[in-house]
Amino acid sequence: MTDQHGLDEFLNPYTFVPAFPRENLPEPLRDRRPLGHHRLHPDRWTGKIKVVLTVKTPLLLLDTARAQHIGDDHFVYPVLTRDGRPHLPATAVKGMLRSAYEAITNSRFGVFDVHDGPHTRPLGWRRIADDALDMTPVRVRSVSEDPDEVEVEILEQGWLPAYEDALNKYKGALLNDRLPNHGEKVRACIKGQRSGYKVLSIVPPNYTGERVVEGYAYITGRNAVDKKYERVFYRAPRGGRKPKTARGEGVVRRWNALMASYIDAHTDKELHERQVNGCTYRADEYIANEIGKLAWSPHLVDEERRKLKPGTLCYARIEDGKVLGLYPVLIPRDISAKTPAEMLPESLHPARTYDELSPADRVFGWVAPQGSGTRPAAYRGHLRIGPVTCDKSADEAVTRFDGEGLPLAILSQPKPSQGRFYLAESPDAPHRPVPDGIMKHDLYLGDRGLRGRKVYWHHARVADRPKYWQEPGPGLDPTQSSVAGGVGFREYRRPRKPENEDDLQPTRDKRGFKTTAHEQRDNQNRSIRGWVNQGVTFSFDIHVQDLDEVELGALLWLLSLPRDHFHRLGLGKPLGFGSVRLHIDFSGTSLLSGDQWSEYYRSLSGELPDADPRPVYDKCRQAFEDLLGHESLRHVKAAFLAAASGVPELPVRYPRAHPDKLAPGVPTPPDPRGRSYAWFTANEKTAKDEHKKLKMAKGRGRSLPAAEDRDRTPLPTFKEERSESDKKQRAKR
Repeated sequence: MTDQHGLDEFLNPYTFVPAFPRENLPEPLRDRRPLGHHRLHPDRWTGKIKVVLTVKTPLLLLDTARAQHIGDDHFVYPVLTRDGRPHLPATAVKGMLRSAYEAITNSRFGVFDVHDGPHTRPLGWRRIADDALDMTPVRVRSVSEDPDEVEVEILEQGWLPAYEDALNKYKGALLNDRLPNHGEKVRACIKGQRSGYKVLSIVPPNYTGERVVEGYAYITGRNAVDKKYERVFYRAPRGGRKPKTARGEGVVRRWNALMASYIDAHTDKELHERQVNGCTYRADEYIANEIGKLAWSPHLVDEERRKLKPGTLCYARIEDGKVLGLYPVLIPRDISAKTPAEMLPESLHPARTYDELSPADRVFGWVAPQGSGTRPAAYRGHLRIGPVTCDKSADEAVTRFDGEGLPLAILSQPKPSQGRFYLAESPDAPHRPVPDGIMKHDLYLGDRGLRGRKVYWHHARVADRPKYWQEPGPGLDPTQSSVAGGVGFREYRRPRKPENEDDLQPTRDKRGFKTTAHEQRDNQNRSIRGWVNQGVTFSFDIHVQDLDEVELGALLWLLSLPRDHFHRLGLGKPLGFGSVRLHIDFSGTSLLSGDQWSEYYRSLSGELPDADPRPVYDKCRQAFEDLLGHESLRHVKAAFLAAASGVPELPVRYPRAHPDKLAPGVPTPPDPRGRSYAWFTANEKTAKDEHKKLKMAKGRGRSLPAAEDRDRTPLPTFKEERSESDKKQRAKR
């Protein structure tokens, strides 16, 4: 990889280990029925592996049962201890190892709901403003779910002045100063302008004139920044050449899936419990002209507006006379052509029967998918983790935080709908991201696949920097100045409250944001009363029974990663917590073949052979290492090791944009408001080519780079794209 990176380039906290279709894997890694637990087989291995786990970056072991609830749904967690020592549950270790084992053996997904839940619904994404040019106003004439068919009446639209600025310009536009109800029949006087037809006025039913049309009020409320107009959908004058109706198949299913996508994108609290200055607002209430304070669109609030039925007013995408999709607003969400369950090759779906068990299922155990009706419905694995013990007392091993604890940074929620990060070029090539620079609507069409299994980068740049993990002097916001040594900002901690949340102000040197002395603790983040220190060790035994050479070899490979490679454990992995190193203590390890165990049980001496485990280790680990040379497994290994080692030259953080208030060319500190969408907005910036055709702007439309890329192409920090309303507000000040 190159040593030179831009000043403000970064790694996204997560990446992916590709998951390939399993049909062409080497024979030892394919699906097969397990041999059972009734006997030990001659050529298989049983015994105990003693493992030492060393903490590389602070480890969060949280006692959820003793969490303290404070303030606005905020929880403060103490360190989990037992008998005066930090307690690392064996289940947590087993979960970490299972995830890693699934990835490196390219096993089936242990958990991936293919029958119900989010994976069975298409991915939702927001169309760009330019897509509005391809939308046609329509009124639904007929709907049939079986067969799935719709017929729509094609209409024209006029812009109806509805809110302050437009009403001041077009005085008298509303009849009796009343905005019509959605769907209400109206007569309107219209006038053509460069920007489209404008409604000059809503007129009484008996009003006649050359520019009067009949139609329906299309009202969606103040759901967009700077919105001035609603619409009137009206019938085109008779004699026009445009078709009057259009039909479509499969549209009802897509509409219902789109409505579900809208609802899934928001919580009830976001919709119905918005609070500003201590006041709670209804979902349909307009609070202010900024994102987060607008009225929610009616289809998010009113169940009737989500129903597709005769008389529904909406927009349509129509090509060659066929309706391809119906949408509730002009710039809508849309959905992917396939669901994640359909994008994931069937050979990677959770096993349904014993005959489909992959290596991870056979070694760690398996439970049949819910509702499958499979009998038997579970299989006990051949691996058990013994009790985990810490080498130090909690007083020695733990750094504690007084008062209400250390407020952690906000953990971003998974967003599989962010296609540039989660989608692969095809199901057969999960190691290839969607190409950079393709238009957003092309992301979700065609034969896309999933990138694979999400893993988190080791934060190599800060792992050995003690000052990064320490609080600075009193009075300073720990997040708004770079840590000495040029390692970047403290990404694990939430910034303090900004002086002005609506208009962030820079510090005097324009390298950070002005904040107050108050910590931010709410339902978006959590606080901790302590963490397990770097260098602390835990030890445990792994008991294995009747594993074949490759099954054991894969486990031994994971327990002996190359130097400076780490597993990730516990909470806060995106923030850099929980990098741990595993190594085998051969003095406490014993691995014997089924033949050796058989001889022991036949013998009257009652003593097991005192065999050196290293030859078994070397033989089995090499057997698995040889398989990693397989074409697809080469990519799996490269991505796994890349994430485990990290990139010392780059900071690991969530994407954020660089506001123009900060000095140009300086690193961008964490936003005290926790807003990350600005980067994704900037990444979707478009431009027009010499033929006036829309394309992605230069350098935009970046996909999440593959972890195995030799150059480890980092992501850039874009300049923040300001909305027109922001520009106007700044001009007034």
